[in-house]
Amino acid sequence: MIPQAAGLLLVLIGGTTAVTAQTRGPIPHLSPPPTAYVVPTPTPQAPPTGAPPAATPPAGLSPLLTQPGLIFGTPERASPLFRSTPSPAPVDQQKTQSYRNDLINQRFQLDRQGVSPGTERYREIQQQLNQPGSR
Repeated sequence: MIPQAAGLLLVLIGGTTAVTAQTRGPIPHLSPPPTAYVVPTPTPQAPPTGAPPAATPPAGLSPLLTQPGLIFGTPERASPLFRSTPSPAPVDQQKTQSYRNDLINQRFQLDRQGVSPGTERYREIQQQLNQPGSR
C-alpha cells in the first residue's frame, strides 16, 4: 500500500505543478525604472579677494547719503481762516443721542396713553427735543 500511496502522491504533485505553470503565464520581463534627470547644484564659490574699493564720484557724495533726515524742512501748516466750532466728544455725542432717544420714547408713551399735546409734560418734552443742541 505504501508504494501505491507514494505513486499517487507523485502524480498529484506533478499535476499541481503543471496546472500552476499554466495559470501563471509567462514570467514578465522586468525593466529598470525610468531615470529622471536631476540638475546638478552648482558648487559654491568664494567671494573675490582682490576687489578694489568703490570709486567716489568727483563731485563727492550726495547729501542724501551723508546727512540723515530730510534735506528740506516740512512746510508750515497754514492756520485755518475760520474758527471751527468745538464739536462734542464721541462720548458726549452718545450721551446726547441717548437723552434724545429717551425723550422721544417718553413722548411716544404719552401718545399711547392718550395724553393731549397741550399738557405741561408733553410741552416740556417737545421743547427739549426742539433745542438746537439736542440734535
